Amino acid sequence: MRSTIDQITQEFIENRDIIKKAIKHESDYIYPVAANVFCAAGVKADADKLKECKKIIKDNAGFASYLKGNVITPLAAKLCITSDPGAAFAKTAEIYNILKEHFKRSEYLAMLAALLAERTTVEEAEKIASRGKSLYDMMKKEHPILTSSEDNIMAGFMAFSTKSDEQLTSDAEKCYDLLKKEFSDKNAIQTVSHIFAMTDGAPEQKTARMTSMFEMLKKAGHKFGKHFELTSLAAVSIIDADEKEIVDNIIGIDDLLEKQKGYGIFSLDKKTRLMHAAMLTADLYEDNTNTEAAISASALAMIAAEEAAICCAIVAATVAANSTN
Repeated sequence: MRSTIDQITQEFIENRDIIKKAIKHESDYIYPVAANVFCAAGVKADADKLKECKKIIKDNAGFASYLKGNVITPLAAKLCITSDPGAAFAKTAEIYNILKEHFKRSEYLAMLAALLAERTTVEEAEKIASRGKSLYDMMKKEHPILTSSEDNIMAGFMAFSTKSDEQLTSDAEKCYDLLKKEFSDKNAIQTVSHIFAMTDGAPEQKTARMTSMFEMLKKAGHKFGKHFELTSLAAVSIIDADEKEIVDNIIGIDDLLEKQKGYGIFSLDKKTRLMHAAMLTADLYEDNTNTEAAISASALAMIAAEEAAICCAIVAATVAANSTN
């Protein structure tokens, strides 16, 4: 593991608070996932550079571009951990324009552009986009009601896989059928099934491991959410480590977060806090050597799961904002 649970939790809270001071009036759901961008990279947030990165996006994204919508804070965080934010954003914008030729414009597509910019070249992005669209169409054919623009990210990441399109979609369907016996939120389990499709192993083993960890947490008095939170549980379930060790780390971080400002009675709820604990547990084990290089199946799925968590935070923030209007 990269560090201790005390260390990663302290870094997370420090990064979150730096971001809150640098970027005002953002949703409480967005700050933690932006903070995790820094934690996953092993970098401390820099308020001045973060402000500069946000300005780069606002000054250079086109009129009404989704690149400066609800994704702006996580995107600014991603630019902030690069050595040249201006060049990184220019590459992101270029890839976003490529993606728009294949997918409908959306905030999810904007996030996919940022992810591809981190892990591939502009030339390769065209191939990824084309294959991703084919995979998306296959998803849509299988689940026409469930599949929407938020699945662009999963389709894009599945396009990195060395598995064939048929292998990916078949594995995803088997995982989906198994997961729906345990969890009722079909949108959530479809995303989880796409994450599992990228990893090696039998669908029965992958889904059983996640379900086992869910039950272990429940018995320990830390009941995991059964909706968008499941993507974070999927991420830690694919870590090549002892199940109990992983669960104990989630519980340990959750207990530490409970004492922190922002996770009280009038703040983020227990299930969101536990999701953040799982997110930070994944950071403990994550290997950050895969940028623009061959990405292993498990690392690919881990990255996809983390990005799905960002998208879920954006959805939660949007729902919360609409409910107060």
